[in-house]
Amino acid sequence: MYIKKLSAQAIAILSIGSLCITSAGCNGTTKPAPIPPTEVNAALEMNPPIARGVEVQFKPDDPNGNLFVVADFGQGAIKGEFHAIMAGEEKVVLRDDGLGGDSLKGDGVFTAALKEQLANTEELLKGEEASIKKLRERPTFIGRERVPGIDPRERFRPFDKNVFERGDRFPVFPGIGCIPVTDVSIDHSLMVTNVGVVEDATRTSQPCTRPNGTGAWTFGKLMTDMANEPVSGVTPEDFVKRWLRHWMEPQTINSDPVPARTRMFTSVISPWIIASGSPAGSFNATNWETKPLDLAKAPFKLTAIVNRLDLRGSSGYSVSNAGEGRFVFEALTSSCSPLTGPGGFTVIFEYGIPISRCGALVGFAKKWYDLRTLTLGTGPYNTALQAITDVFAVANAAPAKPNGSAINQVRTNELAIGSPWELREFHVDAATHMLLESTVVNEPAKKFNARAVPPASTADAAMLANYMNTAFPTDPKVPVDFSGAPFLGGKSHTEFSGFWDARPGQIPIRANRHLFSLGTCSGCHAGETRTTFLHVGTAPFGEAARLSGFLIGDSVADPADGTPTRSFADLDRRKDDLARVMCECRGRRLPDLVRALTFKPINMPH
Repeated sequence: MYIKKLSAQAIAILSIGSLCITSAGCNGTTKPAPIPPTEVNAALEMNPPIARGVEVQFKPDDPNGNLFVVADFGQGAIKGEFHAIMAGEEKVVLRDDGLGGDSLKGDGVFTAALKEQLANTEELLKGEEASIKKLRERPTFIGRERVPGIDPRERFRPFDKNVFERGDRFPVFPGIGCIPVTDVSIDHSLMVTNVGVVEDATRTSQPCTRPNGTGAWTFGKLMTDMANEPVSGVTPEDFVKRWLRHWMEPQTINSDPVPARTRMFTSVISPWIIASGSPAGSFNATNWETKPLDLAKAPFKLTAIVNRLDLRGSSGYSVSNAGEGRFVFEALTSSCSPLTGPGGFTVIFEYGIPISRCGALVGFAKKWYDLRTLTLGTGPYNTALQAITDVFAVANAAPAKPNGSAINQVRTNELAIGSPWELREFHVDAATHMLLESTVVNEPAKKFNARAVPPASTADAAMLANYMNTAFPTDPKVPVDFSGAPFLGGKSHTEFSGFWDARPGQIPIRANRHLFSLGTCSGCHAGETRTTFLHVGTAPFGEAARLSGFLIGDSVADPADGTPTRSFADLDRRKDDLARVMCECRGRRLPDLVRALTFKPINMPH
């Protein structure tokens, strides 16, 4: 009797152990393995963990689901056993706890259990071959670099129904479920420089012959909407004057000295005030702000309207950064020719796209794409393009942002009013409502650059090397401070060879040096891309602006080491990206999940 009772206890203990380990009940049935509440981490939007490979597996008798998506992130890439991500508009939680279909706890291979119709899944897997064929007909990019062949991360195995239904894993690639379009027009939908558009008689301005401060794409109208006086209480004229004043006085931004450039007064401000009605000699460099400044006479010419949806973050975590829309202007002389002296002077308005849902972003991308059906520079095309730009450029486009403006930043890029070449960055200040100068994103102060003039000190070069070797590989966003000291610069200068480096031997992984330098303003506009400062060049009225080799196609030897030679064609990359973004959020869970798991944001300002 005692032995029988002991056996019963042993059986009970074994049954409980089985329940804890395998989620099986005492009667032998299997129960779903529970997942604790897990929220999507929105902070990962711009720097998400990227799955090195994604596979699917069919398990018809598993109570957790019948289709398992297996994503290999690598050990340590994700902290914890559960990871939440948005597949379109639906949250999916992946697990690495060895339960619920996951093979091994803590191996960095996360698994999501889905309930899907077998026929629908097989249709998607069979369609991969057609999608990959289309992808192989276009250039392949890893980051900004054009590489030969298809991206090696996009593994493909011809679909075999019998093998899949037997339970074998099949690799899937980001294009599953959508054959990307191949007819994206760069000229219509990505980089609009057509004279009939940028010199539209009603939407743009020619300050010498047809001054216009109210046209949708004029410098004056965009600044007026950015100031948004009914909300901010700041007049557009005062808003612009405060912006211009930055060049008239020395500043210190994040401990980085930014000298005044007094030629701003003689080359831009003074001619503008004269054109606004004040006689020459009636004002000077100290009292010019007391004089009227007519925004309709702004000495700036529109040269390009630019689609930068490619700068968006991963919608798998948030849609707070949906990319940008941009206007590029060039400064003019009093006779309305491009201001040079010796280089040009451009001003770029960079607006965040005020869209916060993935589906809406895809719809917005399609509007850009559909412009290909209209003739550039005609009334129908310009009207359709304005409907797109009004989404981000008009007053109150982003009510939660300062002044209700969707502007992210205004950048200036010039050599016409001083040397060396300089790029500055401005943000609308929430407290003053003014456009104030700030640190330059992703660009440390030039004192850390061993290639600068003068070169970095030993300690400063070592700090840059430390950053490139430790922090940069895991988070490409350059911090304001690093190692307890100010790091970001107050301006961007290109001197010597126009790229970033530390002392010889300090950066063992030289690819880190290139990627870091390419992400800076100076490196992207100079040595890393072999560009002479401007990606969108200056042009007189009646001519379209020339584009840099980085945009339209060029090969560049590594400026620091001479090798490797890298191939760039960024407009082709953006063309491919626009086709891909239109494949997102299509309401099919598996494709949406695979794309979210594998999308890597550019994380660069240019």
